[in-house]
Amino acid sequence: MAVRVHIGPVSTRSAKAWFDYAEHVIARLREIGADRAPPEALDNFQGLVREWREHTRQLDDAQSDFTWSTERSDDEVGYLINALYEAGLAVEAAHEAGELELRPAEADEFHYAVVNQVLAALEAEGGSQSHLVEILREHWNVASE
Repeated sequence: MAVRVHIGPVSTRSAKAWFDYAEHVIARLREIGADRAPPEALDNFQGLVREWREHTRQLDDAQSDFTWSTERSDDEVGYLINALYEAGLAVEAAHEAGELELRPAEADEFHYAVVNQVLAALEAEGGSQSHLVEILREHWNVASE
């Protein structure tokens, strides 16, 4: 089943701050070999960040908000949002060990939009991913309804 995912509108400035942070985190999680962030998930995130960054090249920070849409299989979307949650747990553990800093506040707007808009898209489709959405909303403090 295909899921239509729409991210935005969110400030381009917040999106770019999140991309910068995500690229740094992906590199660090690869270096430290975080079990919760498998290489294939990091590869997928890296691809998305590249795609999103290319999309923002067409936007003027002061004039345009970031918006992006795609259609992907519900399994792929479910896998990626769960992997983002798990990567967040890996970041928290690495932060506690002094190996990685937490997300900058400037990136929060984009992060919250990604999490909540992806979960809303999965929820709207119903089906097999509904249980995952329920679990993530219960345990992920940025996953509000």
